[in-house]
Amino acid sequence: MKKIKIKYLFFFLVMVSLMTSSCTDKMTDNTGSTDSNYYFQYEYSNYAWGSNHSGFTVTPSGEVYKFNTTTSWVFAQNGKISSTDLLRNISLSIKADMLISKTEMQSYFALASIAKTGALSTPVSRGADMGAMVCKVFVPNDSDPQKVYDELILSQTGDSEMHNLKQEAAVIADWLTSLHLK
Repeated sequence: MKKIKIKYLFFFLVMVSLMTSSCTDKMTDNTGSTDSNYYFQYEYSNYAWGSNHSGFTVTPSGEVYKFNTTTSWVFAQNGKISSTDLLRNISLSIKADMLISKTEMQSYFALASIAKTGALSTPVSRGADMGAMVCKVFVPNDSDPQKVYDELILSQTGDSEMHNLKQEAAVIADWLTSLHLK
């Protein structure tokens, strides 16, 4: 009789433990590192002859979400965006029929870890009415990685051009541009 009660008690404790553990994704991996929580984005915007805002976001898991002129989109302010707003923007997007492999994502996480230390070149005016094509990475903010992401510009072309001076940034920007062309 005691053996049966102990088995039920053990089973009950395991079930309670499973039920009380969080089922939500955390913004950091098991090691506490935030280097694998980068969100990559290719974005085109032009407001010269109407409103045009389109592009895609690649999540840390390699899923690709496309967006096109979402009126309630939240843009980064002063180079920062809350995790809530970033995830909300993704929820306004449509999941593409594309998945980036874990191995490929790991290589771009490593490149982004280096690129985040790069400075931006001085912006150069190239034209008018072309809009802006921007390749960027949203990087967890060191002071508050659970709630805030820093917007890391890799490259911007169009009316104004600039680029991150780290060579790794150009590799990521080329990758994002190639995904855009698929």
